[in-house]
Amino acid sequence: MKSALILAAGEGKGAWPFCGIRQKCTVPIINVPMVRRLALDLLALDVSEIVVVIGNCGAAVRACLGDLPEVRFVEQRIQKGPADAALCGVDSLTGQDTLVCHGDTVTTRETLRQFLDEYRARKAEAMLLVAPCPPEAPHWITVETTQDGLVEDVIGHGERDLPRFAGIAAARTDLLKTYLLRNPGMMTNVEIGAMPPPEGDVAHSFGLMRQDGIEVHACEAHDFVIDVDRAWQIAQANQTAAKHATETIENTVLGEGAHIDDGAEIPNDAKFILGPGARIGKGCHIGGSMILGKNTQVINGAIVGGGVCVGDDTFIRDYCAVNDYAVIGSKSLVKHDAEFGGVMFDVVYLYHYCCITALLGNNVDIGAATVCGTLRFDNGTSPQINKGHKEVPDPRFGDLTIIGDYTRTGVNVMFMPGVKVGYYSCVGAGAIVYEDVPERTLLLPKQEHVLKSWGPERYGW
Repeated sequence: MKSALILAAGEGKGAWPFCGIRQKCTVPIINVPMVRRLALDLLALDVSEIVVVIGNCGAAVRACLGDLPEVRFVEQRIQKGPADAALCGVDSLTGQDTLVCHGDTVTTRETLRQFLDEYRARKAEAMLLVAPCPPEAPHWITVETTQDGLVEDVIGHGERDLPRFAGIAAARTDLLKTYLLRNPGMMTNVEIGAMPPPEGDVAHSFGLMRQDGIEVHACEAHDFVIDVDRAWQIAQANQTAAKHATETIENTVLGEGAHIDDGAEIPNDAKFILGPGARIGKGCHIGGSMILGKNTQVINGAIVGGGVCVGDDTFIRDYCAVNDYAVIGSKSLVKHDAEFGGVMFDVVYLYHYCCITALLGNNVDIGAATVCGTLRFDNGTSPQINKGHKEVPDPRFGDLTIIGDYTRTGVNVMFMPGVKVGYYSCVGAGAIVYEDVPERTLLLPKQEHVLKSWGPERYGW
């Protein structure tokens, strides 16, 4: 497989608040933009040319990949969906076969290797990657398969007990172009009563191949594959990838100047990857394997769970607590008695006595004593509204507070479970936030004061 197409042109509105000022494909997965993570995995598997189709916030995608000489860019000038995006890029490829990847697909390098190996071994003309369809999937394209691993049908909003299309496909380049041209610009093969949006999907082109009698193979993913379509799935992808990355560390690797103090409490079976200058200090309690970037410091009694991944130049210190499989970005701070669980991007500050279980964007400043609620009175999962549609997320991630980029809070803010705050927003001190806060919004609590006369006479003098 010489050539690959990565589709990174869409607006990603379903992932609000991580859209509008950023391209969804540039959201970090364990501190690497997901589109770069995908490109690096493909290059490591000997794909020699990658064409990335950009559109919305295209400069952000170029910034993530511009240093890779094997990568070229093609622009989709009008947003017409993934099939049209693929058609924009297919003529720029020189390989006989083409791998097509949705840029918001998060999986392992081993899954990509498995897919490419099966494509070669079966001598296939066309192949789709499939994975189980989770019950909380916000939308789905299902793939009906035969017992011998061939695609029988591709259906929009099909039955949930069928596998779903998992965002990776491959075909002979000439065949792919032919059926992208024949794509009608919407998924016409749907269950009765379904109303498909007017945008073409790549999987539908493979369904059309099958309808014409062309043999389309199905490859079942052995590892996780997450289609990052909603904001909570960013947290899911990060924490799933962190678990995989830390559990597959074979031996401890310490970069130049990295150090683990003998006074740190560490399980015997824990393994570490520490970048140059990283340090785990005396008195820290570490729950398991961990990855730390360069110059990152875990010091002064910090309590850190297993499976945690941290970027560069970050401080975790002063008796704070970090939960299992948390992902923390670069140039961030978790300080004095703060507690954190979830995912944060770069340049996020958590000051003393806050308790944060959240997905936090870039440059988020959390005021002291701020708290994120994580449990409803009915023990249920908070429903979320996405593009006007009510959805219930995966219960493990549905009650996270989600805060967009360049947002801050005052002291002593309280977020109810599942609340979202848009980018470029501020939440004032003492606010109790029950509902989503739009982007570019200042929320201030309104307080009523009662003033009465007071003095020594009130005490009987």
